[in-house]
Amino acid sequence: MTRSARTACWAGLASAAVVLSVRPLVSGTGWLVPALAVVAAVTGTGLLVRALTRRPGLAAGVQLLVLLGAVLVLFGGSTTVLGVVPTSATSARLAQLFGDGVQVVRSYSVPAVDLRGLRLLLVAGAGLTAWAVDLLAVALRHPALAGVPLAAVYAVPVVLAPGGSSGWALALVAVPYLVLLVTAGDGHRRWPGPARAGVRSARTAAAAGTGAVALVAALAVPAAVPGLDERALTFGGGSGDTIAVINPILNLKASLGARSDATILSYETDEDDPEPLRIVTADVFDGQTWAPSTGADIPRRQRVQDGLSDPPGMSGAVREQSAERRTTIAVRGLDQTYLPLPYPSTRVEIDGDWLYETSSLNVVGDGETTRGRTYTATHLEVRPTEEQLRTAPPAPGDVQEVFTALPEGLPEVVFETAREVTAGAADAYEQAALMQRWFRSTGGFTYSTTAPNDGGSDAVAAFLQEKSGFCVQYASAMAVMARTLDIPARVAIGFLPGEEVSDGRWRISAQDAHAWPELWFSGVGWVRFEPTPATRTGQSPSYSQPRTPVTPVAPDTTAPGPQAPGPSADAPSPEEETSAAQAGGAAGEDGELTGWQRVAALPWGWVALGLAALVALLLPAASAAVLTRRRWRGAADGAAAAEAAWAELVDRTRDLGAQWPASATPRQSAAALGRLVDLPGDAQEDLARVRRAVEGARYGAGSRSPAPGAGGGTGVLTRTGTGGRLVRADVDAVVAAVARQRPAPVRWRARLLPTAGLRALLAWWDRG
Repeated sequence: MTRSARTACWAGLASAAVVLSVRPLVSGTGWLVPALAVVAAVTGTGLLVRALTRRPGLAAGVQLLVLLGAVLVLFGGSTTVLGVVPTSATSARLAQLFGDGVQVVRSYSVPAVDLRGLRLLLVAGAGLTAWAVDLLAVALRHPALAGVPLAAVYAVPVVLAPGGSSGWALALVAVPYLVLLVTAGDGHRRWPGPARAGVRSARTAAAAGTGAVALVAALAVPAAVPGLDERALTFGGGSGDTIAVINPILNLKASLGARSDATILSYETDEDDPEPLRIVTADVFDGQTWAPSTGADIPRRQRVQDGLSDPPGMSGAVREQSAERRTTIAVRGLDQTYLPLPYPSTRVEIDGDWLYETSSLNVVGDGETTRGRTYTATHLEVRPTEEQLRTAPPAPGDVQEVFTALPEGLPEVVFETAREVTAGAADAYEQAALMQRWFRSTGGFTYSTTAPNDGGSDAVAAFLQEKSGFCVQYASAMAVMARTLDIPARVAIGFLPGEEVSDGRWRISAQDAHAWPELWFSGVGWVRFEPTPATRTGQSPSYSQPRTPVTPVAPDTTAPGPQAPGPSADAPSPEEETSAAQAGGAAGEDGELTGWQRVAALPWGWVALGLAALVALLLPAASAAVLTRRRWRGAADGAAAAEAAWAELVDRTRDLGAQWPASATPRQSAAALGRLVDLPGDAQEDLARVRRAVEGARYGAGSRSPAPGAGGGTGVLTRTGTGGRLVRADVDAVVAAVARQRPAPVRWRARLLPTAGLRALLAWWDRG
């Protein structure tokens, strides 16, 4: 194996190691195998193309094509032909996934959910990192600069991962990078002669030793010195046929206080009086929050495109009397893993992988989000009769057990209020109707978005006492009260029907975010009730209003009951807690931004400007390195090697301040260089050899007369054999001698901002 191949292998290992360091930022490992496979593909492609063609530039281009092909195979889906040939829809698909990934980065806390958009960013980012490391270390022969992309990627988990990055992760990245430096250093620095080989070995050993000491210090010092760093490195640990479902309730309920009029989605429907669009239901109340009990796993075979299962609890008779409707929804400003749909939907025509839960018919994306989606739902318009609700048989045992569960310590005032409000009711339907009526009109409640927070059982009691709140509190209170009466209940989150903008066309804004309770009636299934006052929701469902009004027994609201603590003076309102009805992670409990949000809050305009400045700074050195490689690669014989050596000497000494006319002969140019600096004897001999070599190449053997003080010597073309290695070493020695006698700013400018490559680019442009 050549040194170049060994360098490429170590570059690939370093890239794979830095990809592994990102693991703590994502909950799930589904992205990891594709990311490592892409790293291996990019590295292997570079090895293969360079071995076949000896052209690093071509290898870099083919690597990018392979990376693009991998992205198409992994994320193009049905928009590609044969899995790899893009179509007109492929770019839109990838753009949407990219936007989804950016939104995950902006919205979710660490560790973020492994959604498909985020997976695209991770996999493509891994491939680009491997490409950049390979390009710098192998193609451009600047292995030290290969540490820049590695450090940039590794810095992300260092800053964002809980507790910082692992010490093992640092070692895993640093060790292959140090070996890369040693390997590339041996392969890309030419030191002729035994003495200079010793210098090379000494410098290589010194560099490796320095890196090893720095690595040990980075691992040991933070652990040994108390208080050195609040985020010391620590040593510790950290797919299939189902997908995990997250709990969106805490994220969504904060959005209900948003008063923005921004359009969230629009839809067209053939239903005359549309029902609310439901996003998700929550059926577990633990005294602090509502959450879906079906938050475990969903089989991937339950795709909505194949049709949803029958609505839970619905009899054949009710289904037959329900009209089938179609609604086409276009999502604009909503980014959510759950899909807004009319309930109950029977089929959804949508691109991507969307799965449904059989017990709730909630639809969740398998790595997908709602951002930018347009889809059509076939659903039922269920209008149960009062008789069907009154005569509903008792709920099955499993439904009764799950959906009437209450947390321990629920204040007694909740039980008492439920009994008082429904006193005189003959059945569960009348109890539900009386509770709805009490909340909406007879109980003295007012709708307010500045009411106390709605979390916890004490908050339910406080809401019943204060009688002021917003829809989440109304829905939660009625669902909890229904459960105290042994009526199965849950809470639904979604949107009110919104505003009709034309015949059959509606728009929903953030102001339409809403929550409502759903109660179980066997034979009908889950039935929506509307306790939130009409000032917010308009008319309640017709089936929830009995034809013969029930006369309730007026509850004694003056009797003191257990009081829940009121809101603190500095408790934030729902409007203060969130901006728009957006899904994803909210800020931390202490009000500080979470990890991904800190990344999103960065001044990306300045970051882009900084990256552009970095590219501008690296361009001179990179272009000069490419020019040097092209020169020496074309030096097939002694004459060509002599010309390459002289051109290299002229360019590099010009950056150090040496100037002479373009018409000057090699002898005149050498004399001008001698007047600029006082070259030592060995450097004068090196300069004379280079001069005689180029004179011999240009003018023949008769032009080999030695310069004064240069010493004799013949056989110029013999010394420039074997690819010009010896003449190249002479150039390096002369340039080093000149640099030692120039001021430090001039030396650094020549090293960091060489002009030869840029001059060659400008000359090429002028010729074009």
